[in-house]
Amino acid sequence: MRVTANTATVSTYPVTDAEFERVMHEAANAARAVKAVTLVAAAPFIGLAYVVALPVLGLAAMAWLGLKALAARWKTGARAARNVVLFFAAPFVGLAYALALPFVGVAVMAWWGVHAAGHRLATN
Repeated sequence: MRVTANTATVSTYPVTDAEFERVMHEAANAARAVKAVTLVAAAPFIGLAYVVALPVLGLAAMAWLGLKALAARWKTGARAARNVVLFFAAPFVGLAYALALPFVGVAVMAWWGVHAAGHRLATN
């Protein structure tokens, strides 16, 4: 179906300023209500986006600032990285020493015994 506007119809039913203002006011109120409902429905998803994105963006910002600082002072950064690696490796090095120490002690005592026996045989 085709609808056409007739100039006679428009001039026959003129819209007064008061009617126009009333209709626009009702349309604005309806739009406000739709906007409010839309925001209420979208708010949990916006919050979820912030919750998911904030840690990632925070870590990215920290990495960016860290890389900038490292580029400015790479010797200090290399020393700090070495210290961090040694800090995390220290418990494992200590565990290796604790596990190896009894075997090293037995080997040293055996070597002393063989050395003492060799000297005793050489002196007799």
